[in-house]
Amino acid sequence: MQCIFKFLVKKFAVVLFSITFLSLSAYSQNTEPSSQSLKELLPAGVDPTQLTKSGFDSYFKDNNQSKKGTDRSKENPVIAKRLENKTLDKDSILNENGGTLMYSPKKTYGANVFQNAAMYDIGELSTPPLDYPIGVGDHIVVALWGGGEYQEDYVVARDGAIFPNSLGKISVQGLTFEMARSLIYARFKSVVPASTNIQITLGAPRTINVNVGGEVESPGPVTVSAFSNAYNVIGLAGGVTEFGSLRNIQVKRNGKIIETIDVYKYLASGEMQSRIYLQNNDFVFVSNEVMKVLATGQFKRPMYYQLKKDEGIKALIKFSGGFTSDALTSAVKVIRNENEDQVIHDVNVTAIIKLSNQDYELKDGDVVRADLIKVGLVNKVEIKGPVKYPGTYEIRKNDHLFDVINRAGGITKSTYLSRAYIFRGAGDSTSIKSDRLEVDLSDFQNSNNGSSINNVILMPNDIVQLFSSNEFGDQQFVDIFGEVRKEGHVRKYGGMNLQDLLYLSGGLKQSAEYGRLEISSIVDIDPARQGLKPTRNIIRSYAIQSNLELDSAAAKVILKPYDQVFVRKNPTFELQQNIQILGLIKYAGYYPRLNRYERLSSYIKRAGGILENANIGGAILFRKKLDFLREKILYKPKKDSLGNLIKDSAILNLEEPVSIDLYSAIKYQNSAYDIILQENDVVYIPEINPFITVRGKVQSPLKITFDKEHANLNYYIDKAGGFGVRPWRKRIYVTYANGKSKQTRNVLFFHLYPKVEEGATITVPTRPENKDFTNALATAATTAIPLIITYLIFKIK
Repeated sequence: MQCIFKFLVKKFAVVLFSITFLSLSAYSQNTEPSSQSLKELLPAGVDPTQLTKSGFDSYFKDNNQSKKGTDRSKENPVIAKRLENKTLDKDSILNENGGTLMYSPKKTYGANVFQNAAMYDIGELSTPPLDYPIGVGDHIVVALWGGGEYQEDYVVARDGAIFPNSLGKISVQGLTFEMARSLIYARFKSVVPASTNIQITLGAPRTINVNVGGEVESPGPVTVSAFSNAYNVIGLAGGVTEFGSLRNIQVKRNGKIIETIDVYKYLASGEMQSRIYLQNNDFVFVSNEVMKVLATGQFKRPMYYQLKKDEGIKALIKFSGGFTSDALTSAVKVIRNENEDQVIHDVNVTAIIKLSNQDYELKDGDVVRADLIKVGLVNKVEIKGPVKYPGTYEIRKNDHLFDVINRAGGITKSTYLSRAYIFRGAGDSTSIKSDRLEVDLSDFQNSNNGSSINNVILMPNDIVQLFSSNEFGDQQFVDIFGEVRKEGHVRKYGGMNLQDLLYLSGGLKQSAEYGRLEISSIVDIDPARQGLKPTRNIIRSYAIQSNLELDSAAAKVILKPYDQVFVRKNPTFELQQNIQILGLIKYAGYYPRLNRYERLSSYIKRAGGILENANIGGAILFRKKLDFLREKILYKPKKDSLGNLIKDSAILNLEEPVSIDLYSAIKYQNSAYDIILQENDVVYIPEINPFITVRGKVQSPLKITFDKEHANLNYYIDKAGGFGVRPWRKRIYVTYANGKSKQTRNVLFFHLYPKVEEGATITVPTRPENKDFTNALATAATTAIPLIITYLIFKIK
């Protein structure tokens, strides 16, 4: 028995020694070779540390390639095509318009992760992951510069090694990219000049075939880069379907589950779980969802969520980002289908969140709704009126009236203390009824006001209304009129006297009568009632000096509210008043009035007289309309429905030029024609107009030169081609150059037309339609008169 045991121990020792020896042999391939072994691999007579730039190509070329740019691993034409393009071929099964019209990944939280994953080709990553496992078909790029410049793309052959010429094979299969880079760096560093820089990167990665099944839009094999993970593969398969699970995605290899992916864990914490790289013929399976609920209302991310069986409303809150600030969390609604009926449950989420061992179980198809809280402040009190800072304030526990007034800055000087109101609950817009409390604020300024009976407790939504003393009185003022620089209202202050008012009004004008100043009063001070009492209108006169100094009587005058002060004008003081004469006058221009009664002929004489070509009969006077004219006062302008002024004929005439008889004024001085001119009057003497204007119902209205030998109106009517259709002959009138008009005089059936002068206008009006009967009657009468006269002659005989 002992012999058998000794024999088995010896056998086990031999086997263990053999395994250790083989492991060391394999490990020796992945470590830096000795200098002696390197020298055996180098060509005879070659020192690598002394190589020049031209010698690197033959020294480090890839022996895995039959010629430069050709890889022995590219014997498979499919692999050769993919390596040549360095891009991923799309799976022939993949539908570019994959997915149904009914389902959108935007509806379910996390489903759009696969959409984004399918948009990027990670096979073109500039920096591969350091834990990426090197495999057959990977490209490793070695770049040298500094002591020598060279770059070569080495392909991992089927034996799992790259083969730089003169360095021997370097086995890298199964190593991470970080380990392989260190190994290759050490091998190259030992043979290149010390000043040479070495960079090792991964070129085009190998491609693998991965099968995708379960609840994806396009199940089947997918060709991807070895960099890819399960997210990329599912994205290339069109993403998950409406019923695909995001919480239980399985990665299988050789029939065993090697990784389970929870998308929500990745989205919530950023963790990818274990970093497992897919290999050729791996299987990614998306199972059916466990449970789907809808979060709606005041969730930060209202949408569908997939939950596991052991997850409840707390998990839903976590995945949805929580509630918004205005969510009613104490009464969250859960709408559920139970026994073919739809029911609703109220869940106090506020309480559940506070308890670590409490949760609310959710079921598939539940709709969780968080409503809005009621809008409106519930702990406010509003204070209005004369406080320093009126507005809305927080109502605290046991807050009294004086507390809130102090919080609002206290009362002001104008606060009326005898009365204030508190309107209970009036700040609530939903309330239709409120009570009124009347309080006295006289105790507010006392040091022990806390015990005052008026310091009542306030309630939420109360409105405190304070009053100002100014609200119960009218603003007092005085008026000043006449010869002061600023007339009108002046606000009255206490103790205001007459001299103060004169200073506030800018002082007296030069035209003021210093010896005549009047004050009109209608109220007096009632000391018994501490107020004003109306009296009859009292007029008092005072004298004042040019320096605004008052006489002894006026200096003691204190103005009362609503007093009116009148400063009279000095009747002997008057500024220059000018008259303007324009037109055909010898010295046209402005002429001052010598006195108030200077007449028109005097101004003409002072202006040097009339020029030869002047039209004396056409002289016109322009006088500015004054607001104090009778017509202006009596005839107030009216407006039509559109707001436009309707000009009254009386007022309209005042705005037009005034016709004058300059010829008669000069010939008959101081007569009624020789009118007295006023300030700002303008006299215009036009040039003789040699034309006669014919207009109205004539054949050809025109202007014609005046003929002194023909002053008859019919002469000019004939020149216009005679009368037109329906002329009103008895109403023909002539307008002369000075604006005056003369009408036709009618004696029975005869028309006596006015004479025509230079510059005149002949107007023939239109005969109205209703005048036909009158014309017929006149024609009949004209025919009957000769017959009557003949009859009378024969009868007398």
